[in-house]
Amino acid sequence: MKKRLLSLILAFTLIFNLSLSVLANEAIDIFFNGEELTLADGAYLEEGRVMVPIRHLVEAMGYQVEWDGGSRSVLVSKGDREVSLKIGSSKLLVNGEELELSTGPVLKNSRTYIPLELLSKAFDLVIGWDNKHRILNITEEKLNTEEIFKLSQEAALREKLDEYLTALRNNRNFQGSVLIAKDGELILSKGYGYSDVDQLTENKAQTKFAIGSVTKQFVAAGILMLEEEGLLSLEDPVSKYIPELTHGDSITLHQLLTHSSGLVNFTEIAELLMVSEEIDSPWQVLDYVKDKDLMFKAGEKFSYSNTNYLLLDLIIERVSGVSCSQFLKENIFKPLKMDNTGFVYEDGHLDATAYAGHLDVVPVDDEMVLKIAFGAGSMYSTVEDLYRWNQALFNGGVLKAESLEKAFAPHVEVSEGVHYGYGWMIGDLGFEKDISHGGNTIGFTAEISRLEELGLDLIILSNKGAVNTSDIKASIFRIILGEEVELPEPMEVIELEDAILDRYVGKYEFFPELGTSYIELVRADGKLLAYPENRPAFELYPQSETKFFATLGDIVIEFIIEEDGSVSSFNYTESALTRVCKRIVEEEREEEVVDIDPAVFEDYVGEYEIFPEIVIKFFTEEGKVYAQITGQPSFELTPVSENEFVNKMIDANISFARDEEGKVVELILKQLGVEYRCKRL
Repeated sequence: MKKRLLSLILAFTLIFNLSLSVLANEAIDIFFNGEELTLADGAYLEEGRVMVPIRHLVEAMGYQVEWDGGSRSVLVSKGDREVSLKIGSSKLLVNGEELELSTGPVLKNSRTYIPLELLSKAFDLVIGWDNKHRILNITEEKLNTEEIFKLSQEAALREKLDEYLTALRNNRNFQGSVLIAKDGELILSKGYGYSDVDQLTENKAQTKFAIGSVTKQFVAAGILMLEEEGLLSLEDPVSKYIPELTHGDSITLHQLLTHSSGLVNFTEIAELLMVSEEIDSPWQVLDYVKDKDLMFKAGEKFSYSNTNYLLLDLIIERVSGVSCSQFLKENIFKPLKMDNTGFVYEDGHLDATAYAGHLDVVPVDDEMVLKIAFGAGSMYSTVEDLYRWNQALFNGGVLKAESLEKAFAPHVEVSEGVHYGYGWMIGDLGFEKDISHGGNTIGFTAEISRLEELGLDLIILSNKGAVNTSDIKASIFRIILGEEVELPEPMEVIELEDAILDRYVGKYEFFPELGTSYIELVRADGKLLAYPENRPAFELYPQSETKFFATLGDIVIEFIIEEDGSVSSFNYTESALTRVCKRIVEEEREEEVVDIDPAVFEDYVGEYEIFPEIVIKFFTEEGKVYAQITGQPSFELTPVSENEFVNKMIDANISFARDEEGKVVELILKQLGVEYRCKRL
């Protein structure tokens, strides 16, 4: 729960929610099947949509192109595929069947340009659009010839599974790809939703997603491979390989593998996430954690920490003589023909755009986290490649039987019925042992699972952060076992009178363990808004008089009404986990009002640079002061002195620094424990 909630909160914080797509309209680099493609007429952006010249692009794929100037239409054909389109029309024919697009082809400089949506839907191409770096990846789906991709004859089961996942897509905005196989035969492998919502490009079975902590099982396998070769022992102290680590003598490799080392989690170190230097090596990350005190004595208990697998990444490098990514590529990815698997921003870019949210989504910039995670979570893959991995692993094609037994042993208890092996979670579903692992970044969610006795493989990859894969997995398993599962229904909003909303206004207990002691509910403009302490607000939408949901998170709040009609608490459910939040009764007190001459504020009005291309604007309006970050809505500030302003709802504190002549030269923004010094422009 903590990891899921933290990822949700992180995605919505003021700074981390910057899409960073406010760059100039630079040239677009196009790659086709991994090779750079130079077109006589380049692609361009039109109102946010990428438009590409059709002729040179489809001819590179072996298609014939016929242009009819009279009807201003284009016929594209190859083998048994024929696509007919017309300039100015959003309708086209694919093998005789009509398909309607949101944007039709256009004629520009005597060339026909088409949107990426058309390439995705009419030609079944995998489309990856990187808006930040202006990179377009176009990939033809490869035909899988391995025996494990033989399609199962269970057509009725496949239809039921697809019906459930389609309802999940239509009614709960699921975005991603899913693969389900049984006894080495494919039941379903399909994409749902969009790889890029703005471009309307579809997710496919071969779309590349970031897989977050699913990376850990590959690193664990690499360590076990080195042990099989006699190059290390799992009982070795970490100091044998990384003497730079202060507490390395007291920690073994086994404790790193099982998250029982007591090391702090480097992805929760604020100064590392905000570092301005370019980090391109895990050794640079080590500098931020090597001297930190242990949270507890090594081996004492389980505590999930990405630092453990960062160190295992470094140990693979020191023992093998090559980087961890190169070792895994040579020893796992290439032998298993995992051609669409690698490390993000090292040897490839993602096909899917990262999003945060639930029913509504917003693009987020996951690059920094993915670049610095390394062996703890920097990999990308596809559902098909991860299926290759599962099949090879469990059939003895990667590790020896003795190593597999170690990897899947329940070494350390995580929670009741759940243990940690070496890069895998070992859980008891009540009817079967589940060997699995999840992955979660700001904008991606992954789940890989194996029920060995049933011979069942399940892989879920999504380009949304904090997706509730536990519920999805449980529903899929129940369908396979022949049980009835209710299809996800639309979250319909009803209207409520202000008097009903007023009953819920007030403060409630929330998540003190995460530094958020209370959540305050406020009614404004006929809406019910939730303000967690030190966190951004979100709107609650009514499903009934007592049940509300959020669209930017998988959150449901249901109020508890007592016999006398009073509201005592609400049940807060996020990602299928529920806790009771009791109402806080406070004594009324008058707020202290600071009276400051508005003329003082004018000295601060201006723009201040947070990052290159990202500024914070300080301005006044009708005697009030506001701040606005590039690409974000403005927020009001409350003056607490002549030089300090706050917004408690988003935990923002702004002050100003002057030079020796008294001129304002810098804005200092403090938020969520991090300080940003922003030079005046």
